[in-house]
Amino acid sequence: MRHPLFTLAMKDIHLLLRDRMGLFFVVAFPILMGVAFGLVGAGFAGDDPDRKEATVLVVDADQSPMSRLFVSHLDEADDVATKAAANVETARKQVLAGKALAVLAIPEGFGETAGVFWAEKPALGLGVDPSRKAEGAMLQGRLMEAAGRLMQDRFRDPKSLRSVSDTARRQLAENTEIPEATRRALDVLFQSLDDLAEATPDESAEEKSVGGSGPSMELLQLETIDVRAGMEPGVEAKLRSRWDISFPAAILWGILSCMGSFAVSIVKEKQSGTLFRLRAAPIRSEHILLGKGLACMVTALGVIALMMGLGAALGIQLQSPGLLLLAALCTAFGFSGLMMLMSVLGKTEQAVAGAGWALIVTMAMFGGGMIPLAFMPRFMVEISNFSPVKWGILAFEGAIWRGFHVADMLLPCAILLGMGLVGYALGFTRLKRSF
Repeated sequence: MRHPLFTLAMKDIHLLLRDRMGLFFVVAFPILMGVAFGLVGAGFAGDDPDRKEATVLVVDADQSPMSRLFVSHLDEADDVATKAAANVETARKQVLAGKALAVLAIPEGFGETAGVFWAEKPALGLGVDPSRKAEGAMLQGRLMEAAGRLMQDRFRDPKSLRSVSDTARRQLAENTEIPEATRRALDVLFQSLDDLAEATPDESAEEKSVGGSGPSMELLQLETIDVRAGMEPGVEAKLRSRWDISFPAAILWGILSCMGSFAVSIVKEKQSGTLFRLRAAPIRSEHILLGKGLACMVTALGVIALMMGLGAALGIQLQSPGLLLLAALCTAFGFSGLMMLMSVLGKTEQAVAGAGWALIVTMAMFGGGMIPLAFMPRFMVEISNFSPVKWGILAFEGAIWRGFHVADMLLPCAILLGMGLVGYALGFTRLKRSF
């Protein structure tokens, strides 16, 4: 004999399937959102001056005055914020987890030739979040600008310029293959640079603070750091797909629609007397409420399966089916618990519908469901930590393309599960009192 819990859940799912408008928002609406966000995703150029600063994790192995000055110039840009990191591996994982735009590795010896136009260009390692290509291109421009300002700093600091020419003289003396005529010409050049450095007056602090784009020549050599190291080979092109970015947000829109529909259905059945008639039957009140939660959770899982099937047809690359299942279960449970809490926001169907959708829109707005977190102002990024939508999107991205391991999934899944438990506890308490 089927348990009453499953019978009640199947009843609610059947009623949803008969509601054409409700079915549209649960199934068709998230599909439209996913396709629309994917089509316009390539248009995000990151030119909004109010967007959040791009966090760059800097691993400075040189620790010289010139390397610190270079980082300082980079940090002075309005759209870049630098943060020290212990090592490249740790920084790479943070970039892959979406906590920073890029990792910048400054090698030893950087300060010896940085800003010296005749010396071999220093090689910097740069690894950018594959979902933020537009900001990555902007960052490369900022790096070149900082290098140009570093060259200006060399000529403003006679002592620094003389140390560079002294090093060049020493290397020239040690190299026996250079012809004598060339050696004398280079020696005269280095002496001229020393004289120029001595004759260059110190500029005022105000003049030094004025930024410029620096010279047009390439002053840096950038070497790519693969932030996806250790992930499944052959997925580079798929990771940069617009659908990889848009469909996790679209999945959350489908789950939010499920949450709103079932929250309203609870109030509707309470107003019509259905819940009271069920209460008179030999069914425990916990089974009635759990049946609603189970129906919402099963429907959410169905939406996730549908969206992933469509995403696979469009080219989404799934990194970990196991972690996708974990993300789906945790997200569906978390938002079904939130649905139970939403159902007690008002006493009438209109009140719950209004308050519920206001909450849904707010969570989506601050959680990355409308605007990708990469293009939000800083204050919105901080607020997004309180939105369950952010953690749901992060869990799905971790399984789909970010290459998360189980340890990386612990935080978003724990938050989603905790949210679900709190929602069920508070919702059950309020609903049982109203029976």
